[in-house]
Amino acid sequence: MGTGVRLPLADPAPSPAGPPTICRQHSITLAPEHGAKHAQALPYGSTDHQRVYARLRNSSEDFHGYAKDDACEAIQRSQGRRIRGIAAQSLLLAFQLAHANLRKISRWLDCLPGPGGRPRRRVRRRSTRPLAVWAP
Repeated sequence: MGTGVRLPLADPAPSPAGPPTICRQHSITLAPEHGAKHAQALPYGSTDHQRVYARLRNSSEDFHGYAKDDACEAIQRSQGRRIRGIAAQSLLLAFQLAHANLRKISRWLDCLPGPGGRPRRRVRRRSTRPLAVWAP
């Protein structure tokens, strides 16, 4: 057997004695000295691990919240995709995520500087009157 990380540790070839012991067990226990705690490229909690994974996690969670916005795609609500079947649901969800991506890209493009070097102005939100002076 090889010593590479991705190589199998048990011989997969069948034998007349039956499967190896490891294949007949329901669970195994690894001691800390066997390296079970640090069986990844970057040790958990190290500065390198924080530098690599913190930014990725934050950006993915940000996009999940962006796509779940009830005013736009609302991907967490399946009532917006009224069709039966997991394949059809998956396809419609893919369209919703593509639309969320396009929305995010267009917002980014709107923030880039225009021909004069200044960023484009966003459309101002309509001002609303306070409730004290509002009348139906």
